[in-house]
Amino acid sequence: MLNKNNIRVIQLIDSLDAGGGERMAVNLANTLAEKVAFSGLVCTRKEGVLKETINKETAYFFCNKKRSIDFSAIKKTLSFLKSNNVEIVHAHGSSFFFAFLLKLVDSSLKIVWHDHHGNRVNETNHFKSEILKQVSRYFSHVFCVSNDLVEWSKTNLKTNLISHINNFVSPDTNQNISRNFKLNEPCIVCVANLRKPKNHFNLINAFKIIKNNDAYKSWKLVLVGDNKNDEYAQSLKKLISNSSLTQEVLILGQRSDVSNIVNQSKIAVLSSDVEALPMALIEYAMAKKPVVVTDVGQCAEVIGNSGKLVAPNDAKALAEAIQFYIENPTEANKDAKALHEKVNNEFNPNTIIEQVIQVYSSVI
Repeated sequence: MLNKNNIRVIQLIDSLDAGGGERMAVNLANTLAEKVAFSGLVCTRKEGVLKETINKETAYFFCNKKRSIDFSAIKKTLSFLKSNNVEIVHAHGSSFFFAFLLKLVDSSLKIVWHDHHGNRVNETNHFKSEILKQVSRYFSHVFCVSNDLVEWSKTNLKTNLISHINNFVSPDTNQNISRNFKLNEPCIVCVANLRKPKNHFNLINAFKIIKNNDAYKSWKLVLVGDNKNDEYAQSLKKLISNSSLTQEVLILGQRSDVSNIVNQSKIAVLSSDVEALPMALIEYAMAKKPVVVTDVGQCAEVIGNSGKLVAPNDAKALAEAIQFYIENPTEANKDAKALHEKVNNEFNPNTIIEQVIQVYSSVI
């Protein structure tokens, strides 16, 4: 087995938008920079707000891929890998196909694939799913962020080297990010990209119930996440307007200072219909916030008895759970501290990084 200090690896990601998989790729690249001989991050298609969170010790390359098979991007990336003697490509999410193309040219490369897709079981793009299944024979290892994904991979992928791995929050992330943004009222925060599986409609309906009580007149709802201004986003804004909540709901879009916003908020929520292991939940816990989440994916396993778990798409239950924490700040603080301790123990970056390094060592 190779000494871990000789490991030379890059994290491969299609974009640097502020999604869970993207944040995990950056966390790994940054944390590994102090643990292995070489740690880099290659972004293939689109840069974004997370570029600001890449530490200076982490080598970074953007290949500017324009199409599914882009020979120029492949050539430039292989040059970057060769110049840094990279042996392992740790591909996240949909970047698996670009990793496969790299391996077709350089067969010595080892591919570790990391699946973050909370709704993989119900994937509607069957063509893309079939490509994944066929390409998986070239994977040296597969990491999955939930037990459901592990079972799906064992059933569908052409490799038996599959393991569950937890997400984690790097303590160094956002260290160079501006913290000038201020929240002046008590806020409920939701960190989730504006797309259907996150079900912001459920959250708005819950917030509408809460705002019917004059005692909560000063409270605001802050939505942080990618806003493509598509049909989903437009419908959500219409619901907000029709509910007379335009001044009460702040839609901030993608942010590089997520931790700053979470730290200033009073309560953190997720109202998703589908999740695997949401990065936001780990971030909430590490920020010592009382958490209200829907019972999907690994959420129940993460929070245990140290948060409020409600059924998905139940606005009344969601509102009641949030109101409990508003009305009982001592209980909210107690749960927040307990969840922080639980997550700090179970999702400790050092433990997870050691697990990753052991896999790297085994595939070379």
